[in-house]
Amino acid sequence: MPVDYSVADRITELSFGSFSRRPSLGLGFPPRGSLSKKIVELIDGEIATLPDNEAHMLATASVEMWHRAIHSFLLSVAVTDRSPLWASVAGYYSSHFVMRAFAYSMGLLKSFKGRAAVQIVLIGDDLCCERLTENKYNKGEHEFCWMVVSEHPAIEPNTLFRTNSIRASKSDSFHRTTANYTDHINSFARLAFPEEESMKESVQRISRMRGDLGANPSIELNGYPDIINVQILAFQRIVAYRDFFDQKILDNRFWKAHRTPQWCRDTMLYQMEAPGLEIFV
Repeated sequence: MPVDYSVADRITELSFGSFSRRPSLGLGFPPRGSLSKKIVELIDGEIATLPDNEAHMLATASVEMWHRAIHSFLLSVAVTDRSPLWASVAGYYSSHFVMRAFAYSMGLLKSFKGRAAVQIVLIGDDLCCERLTENKYNKGEHEFCWMVVSEHPAIEPNTLFRTNSIRASKSDSFHRTTANYTDHINSFARLAFPEEESMKESVQRISRMRGDLGANPSIELNGYPDIINVQILAFQRIVAYRDFFDQKILDNRFWKAHRTPQWCRDTMLYQMEAPGLEIFV
């Protein structure tokens, strides 16, 4: 079966809506690995129904993954001058975690242990786990997430979320692959981490940048390490996720509790500043 995006939108509503349907449901996060373990059970078991009292895990996993994106972005910023390798890797993973966060919220998952791509669908009033059987979903988790999210009708027109292939030389995904696997990178320096105020200034500077006059910067393999463009992309995707859910579920009590993480409240920004826009080319 192919992805049904009308169902994906409904799953987003239902998973976050759990916090309205169940007023006693706490605003914390489930134990580590709860969603992935449940998906493996649904793939391998005779009953492929996600109980209503566990549907919220799609929402919590999505938001936690977005927090992971923010953390990775700030790590990239912190080591920009001292480790181009890890600034590149963390910057790309920040973008990827945004894509995985979107996918989780839609009920689209690639299970490593279950060896399957699945979609949570509605059959009557039940949330059921169904395999995505088309050959195009038979990809690694990175390419799967980028593909299923970028093909969502509401997201597809935004070139910021284009398919990000590890085989395309003009992509931040390939940039990460270069940092991970190419021999003789040889970009090492003594580690030193910036003060919080310096971090805040760096985030503010990135929020004013655009990679070019188009919708998103392009990243050339031969330009490695093109850290600033990797970070611009990551920042804009983080902001886009927040804006997307602000428009859909701003009054949701779980989203309201976690849309501004306390652990980076004094450092992170969530808007792209237009005044004094800097163009980075």
